[in-house]
Order: sequence, then structure tokens, then C-alpha cells
Amino acid sequence: MYRLNKDTLTAIGNFLRKRREELAYSLTDVANMTGLTVNTIASLEKGKGTTLNNFLFVCRALALQPREVFADDIVLNPPYPLPPNAKKRIETTQKLDELILNTDFFTTPRRVADVLQKLESDRKESNKFSVYLTGYCKEGKLDYIKEGPIKWYVKKK
Repeated sequence: MYRLNKDTLTAIGNFLRKRREELAYSLTDVANMTGLTVNTIASLEKGKGTTLNNFLFVCRALALQPREVFADDIVLNPPYPLPPNAKKRIETTQKLDELILNTDFFTTPRRVADVLQKLESDRKESNKFSVYLTGYCKEGKLDYIKEGPIKWYVKKK
């Protein structure tokens, strides 16, 4: 995993070292201003990585806005693909967002079965969809009406 970020971490470290040298600060000076050890700062400057907290301490000591360190774009590709179940969950959420936010489907109270039919989803997914729709209720996008064991979902007014 480290190899994926090695060049970026090295570039960040070089940038911070150059800024420190421009200010004529020693590693000890930065350590005194941040409360970090000289070894931590030296490691950061060598691209060995650090915590975001330590990075921000060093930026403060060097009067450096973090966006200046990241002036050049970084190629951002995740090291691993999303698992299939996460892709399916995201796809379902996008379909529900579209149905709830951009259509008049829920102006009439609807049951989970209605939603499954509209989205052409498997009836075996009804428990999952019930959880999703309850989430939209908690977010204030939908209300529900309970009639016995059945919940009817309707767009919040």
C-alpha cells in the first residue's frame, strides 16, 4: 500500500523541507514550534508518511496553507475496487434518490412492494428496501404511515 503513495509522500516531504529551509528554520526549530520530535519531522520530510494531525502542525509552524502543498493534482485511483455488494448498494441508493427527489412517485403513499415493482427489483430485497426507506424518513425526505404491520411511505411536505 505504501508504494502507491510513495512518490506523493516524497514530493510533500521535499516541499515541506524546502519551505523550512526558506524560513531558515532547523528541524529543532520546527520541533519546538509543533511539539513533535525532530525524528518525526525528518521522517515527514523524507516522505515516510505521518498523521494528518502532524502534517497540519508542521504547516502551521511553516505558515503554509495545506492547499499550497497539494498545488499539483494527484492521480486518485483507489488501490482496490469496490466489492459487488457495495456497487449494488450504491446503485440502489442512486435509483431511490432519483425516485424520491426527482419524481412524483411518492406524492401518493407507497408500500415497499410498490417501490420494488417500480424499480424492477427482486421481492427478496423487501427488508433491505424497508431499511433504505426508513433512512429517508430519518433524513426528513419521506414520512411513513403505519396501518397495522404495513408502512406506507409518502413524500414529506
